[in-house]
Amino acid sequence: MSAILWDMDDTLLETLPDRMKALAHAYEACLGRRTDPLALWRSHRGDTLEALGMRLLGGDAQRFVTTYREFYYNLPRDVRPYAGVRDVLEFFLAAGTPMGVVTSKLSWGATDELDRAGILHCFQAVVGSDDTDTHKPDPEPVYAALDRMLIDNPADVVFVGDSPADVFAARNAGCRSVAALWGTLDEELLREAAPDHIARQPAEVMTIVLSGGSGERVTGCLR
Repeated sequence: MSAILWDMDDTLLETLPDRMKALAHAYEACLGRRTDPLALWRSHRGDTLEALGMRLLGGDAQRFVTTYREFYYNLPRDVRPYAGVRDVLEFFLAAGTPMGVVTSKLSWGATDELDRAGILHCFQAVVGSDDTDTHKPDPEPVYAALDRMLIDNPADVVFVGDSPADVFAARNAGCRSVAALWGTLDEELLREAAPDHIARQPAEVMTIVLSGGSGERVTGCLR
């Protein structure tokens, strides 16, 4: 494999509790009633915050997005990688393997959180939702990251992510997909997306990459 792309939330960083606080707040503030934020986000399947706002409020979507972000980015957040992620990133960094991040967050917010978590230096590119006109599962953000990393052949790239949108974006771009089970909100839904490989823990990404893709595969049936 010539390069590795990573999703950020629920793959690299444990941001879920604060995101769910912000989602619950924005929903109640904009729709006037409470919701189960985890169930709402799970149903969203990895799409952008803007798409969720459009789904909930139609033409008033930006009010939802702004309410969410103002709350989220003013929380006293302790941003940290999942256990084992830092070691995997440092291993590939030392090996000279190019890495990038493709996230549905705004690029400045993603860069700030990666920096807070102490892993920003591991990546040659960070592509956020404001960097492209279309978003995962469209391949455009994947292509944008590969272009910044000077990678020509998507077939030699693996994309590690926790949502169906990550799997579909990888497939649409011609990359291999690795389902990150350690952070996913819905393992069954992620498996149904038929990723090329499964990683139950971050260290298993090393096994998949170093073996040329001989880790656990999905064969079309749930296990």
